[in-house]
Amino acid sequence: MSGDMRKPDDTEGPRFCREAQAQLPFLVSGELTGWGARVVRAHVRHCAECGAELARQEQLASALASLREARPTPPPGLLDSLLERARGAGLRERAAVPARGAVSGARPAMSLAFLTVGAAASTGVGYAVYRGLRWGLSQRKS
Repeated sequence: MSGDMRKPDDTEGPRFCREAQAQLPFLVSGELTGWGARVVRAHVRHCAECGAELARQEQLASALASLREARPTPPPGLLDSLLERARGAGLRERAAVPARGAVSGARPAMSLAFLTVGAAASTGVGYAVYRGLRWGLSQRKS
């Protein structure tokens, strides 16, 4: 479809153009076949915007295919650098925060105590809300 059929507030283009452009990657990869491929190809022949998008998709596909064929070679010294890093300090030595306890570095027993107190307090608050709601509903019925 051409741009003259576009509504003034329609920034994405006509609906059929959006649908056709969504199918272009499948057309380029060969996954879209049969009637669907014929419909999209016919639209692309008549719509300059979709034709340009198809050209971009085909260019991208050929660029990616050329990358698959020519395998990149790693830079010299990469293997030595990786092996040196692997032999270096472990994760615990490099960590910004100590691995023991909470973020503050507290002991695990202290963290467990805080978790227990928090769980008990939230359970108590939840129970009080439950009882209050039950009382309020019973007062409403009477």
